[in-house]
Amino acid sequence: MKAVAIILAAGKSRRMSHPKANIEHEGGRSFLQSLASTFLKAGCGVLGVVGSDAAMVREQHPSLMLVTSEHWEKSFLASVKVGLEAALREARDSDPEGTVAVLVHPVDMPALRVNTVKSMLKEMERGDPKGVLALRPEYESARGWPLVLSQAAAEKLLQAEGEDLEMALKALNPRPVSVKDPGVIVNINTPEAYERVFGKAPILAPPPKRRGVKRAGVSNGSGAESASPSSYAASPEE
Repeated sequence: MKAVAIILAAGKSRRMSHPKANIEHEGGRSFLQSLASTFLKAGCGVLGVVGSDAAMVREQHPSLMLVTSEHWEKSFLASVKVGLEAALREARDSDPEGTVAVLVHPVDMPALRVNTVKSMLKEMERGDPKGVLALRPEYESARGWPLVLSQAAAEKLLQAEGEDLEMALKALNPRPVSVKDPGVIVNINTPEAYERVFGKAPILAPPPKRRGVKRAGVSNGSGAESASPSSYAASPEE
């Protein structure tokens, strides 16, 4: 079973002074870089969805596969669908007979642990990865992220009507999975939350190292690149 993680970074950072995807997390890495590293270590491909500050996020993450949500202001679900469409298209193109699990995670929750992602994927494999199955982690009874979807569940969510993600998820009835990782519920989306965690005001991550390596993929005219499996992976400096 292949797995692709969609990191949602399309919204406007109204309370932060910088795009949340570009804010420094740990070790000089941005929120988006830290999450990409976490998912890659767990064996996932990585796809980011950008919107409001797309140009700035792309500049900071030149080796990461990013697609643009043109209607990010409309709803959170609109950006989720952009990521799902890209992930499912790549899955069908690369392996029409295979199955893929899709993980959906907000960029302002970078404390997620690698082992948590691995355990969620194992839970998906123990369930029914070819059926309509949705999983959601819980920490001390609090619902968290990432949302983990079988391919059929991702396709069903892609066809959901309306603009409310939580309402759309009710039709999938995500099964809770108890985890010991507080990172699934820790949301660093305000300057106050950032200062509580890091003891300082939010700052931008250092600029990325550049080695002149081109990304895989060919432009499809939609603000994204058509993905090959390797195009979901960030380079080491990412």
